Amino acid sequence: MTNPNRAPILPHFPLELVPFPGERINLHIFEPRYRQLIHHVAETGSPFCIPAVFDRNVQELATEMRLVSIETQYEDGRMDVVVEGLGVVKTIDFFPMLIGWLYPGGPIERIQSVANGHDLNRLRIIDLVREFWGLSGVNREVPDLGELESVYSIGHYIGFTLQQEYDLLSQAEELDRQQLVISHLERMLPTVRMIEEIRKKARMNGHFRELPTIDWA
Repeated sequence: MTNPNRAPILPHFPLELVPFPGERINLHIFEPRYRQLIHHVAETGSPFCIPAVFDRNVQELATEMRLVSIETQYEDGRMDVVVEGLGVVKTIDFFPMLIGWLYPGGPIERIQSVANGHDLNRLRIIDLVREFWGLSGVNREVPDLGELESVYSIGHYIGFTLQQEYDLLSQAEELDRQQLVISHLERMLPTVRMIEEIRKKARMNGHFRELPTIDWA
């Protein structure tokens, strides 16, 4: 009989990236162990996890993923796949190889996300993102209020480092995620504005400019 309190054991696919819940990612699968992982989840419908890797260390928190599709299957076994983030999990114990399989895995605990974001924060984030993307030359549509239900949707496009993306993933409450994004953008924008001013001045070099005259009389 299955113990309902037993932590589920899921395959793990460690990568140097932080997928966010709701995000779709294209992956090229070439290692035999991860080709086996994809075949397993394709046959069983099982989810799997992508934990972030920093300095060759697998992090405790991971994103639970589902296989959306196998787009291309190459003759040598390589694959192009599309996967989607489902939620955040904590790896209770990480095994470099699961018994009977080539790939790593371990028991996980699912982290409940709290959807307590505030519209005033969303409006502030939209204003900050509009300026940040405009000055940085990011060619993306600024999200509206409805599209910013979760800040995960912009998490890869606001100048976060990998560690900062992981910190964002680590926040269980949307309100805390919003505050993290606002604080980050407010810190970044003065530097971005200064860089843009330097660019404007550099573009003016070599051009004739009409400067205001000064009346010394």
